[in-house]
Amino acid sequence: MPTSMQLELESLTISDGVSYYYFDSGDVPGKTYTTLVFVPGLGFNGGVFRKLFPLAAAHRLRIVSIYRRDYSPTTSFLDTDLAGLMSRTVEGQESFLRTQAVDIATFLVNFARKQHIPLVEGTSGGIVLVGWSLGSLHAHAVVAHLDALPLSVLSDLEQYLHTVVCHDTSGVFIGIPKPPGFNVELWSETNVEKRFKLFYEWVAGHFPHKNVTSGSIDDLEFYKSPDKAHSMNELSPQEFAVLTSTKTFGTSDALMVSIQLDVFKATTRRAIFDTTLAEKFMPNLRVRYMCGGASPGVIIWALHEFRKCLADPKPIYGPDAEKARDVKFKFQTEGNHFIFWDEPEVAVEQYIATINL
Repeated sequence: MPTSMQLELESLTISDGVSYYYFDSGDVPGKTYTTLVFVPGLGFNGGVFRKLFPLAAAHRLRIVSIYRRDYSPTTSFLDTDLAGLMSRTVEGQESFLRTQAVDIATFLVNFARKQHIPLVEGTSGGIVLVGWSLGSLHAHAVVAHLDALPLSVLSDLEQYLHTVVCHDTSGVFIGIPKPPGFNVELWSETNVEKRFKLFYEWVAGHFPHKNVTSGSIDDLEFYKSPDKAHSMNELSPQEFAVLTSTKTFGTSDALMVSIQLDVFKATTRRAIFDTTLAEKFMPNLRVRYMCGGASPGVIIWALHEFRKCLADPKPIYGPDAEKARDVKFKFQTEGNHFIFWDEPEVAVEQYIATINL
């Protein structure tokens, strides 16, 4: 099975002056196939998923990976886009996330129309939106802000989008504060290039957990193994630079990471715990969370904490919070944060298993 293939960046205009660039594994001849659209994480562009593309057709998948806003050649943020994010107000930051949600939902619909992809049939056909790491914030925002979509977009989205997967989401992006005493000594580094290097080497490490499924914090490792090289270490600096943007990591992505916890809580409440919104807007939409067996312990811990919230969300998400959507969790027993790079075939199987929960 090939592990790489030559792909050309394609573009799709979603509104006046805004175009998204993306890679696309292409049409799958024959029977119905499912399209997975990946939103990448902090500092990385859509090229990071390139090892998945040669494996797609054999699994009746079409894989698309987008370049988020501010990742060239996708349209950069305008000052008006960033105004809300930089305002440090709840209203401004929520407005920013709502705009990103509308952008991505519009991309999904425009792509589906242009490519004539199969309509959804249960959990096959249609689209699965996969947010990885920081990208999970964008995927969550789509679910949270379905009520902001124009009717023409929403009506088509209902015919295609059936599942949203959040892969290795940081706890803060779902409103879960970090565990007491946990601190990664990298955010105080003032040099952006050094900070990105420290972040990448930490998050791409392998964490030797005792047990990822027990739910006990004592079974999780919060610091990477010193004996195993981090993912992508084989790349030259030039090869690594093709997949990343230190500039965006240090600018708009840094602003997104520093959004107030209350805003993340509000987004999660709207996405998962608002019965009025869920009943009115795409009530059959499924939301799945997955994490790797060697991903950072803080990510796995947060997902266990979030799973507990499904039974009683009120303490974190407010007095009216109530589980409103079909939500399930998959704690994988293998693979780190970059499993799609290290073990792409295993990654495809993991995504399929998570979608089919």
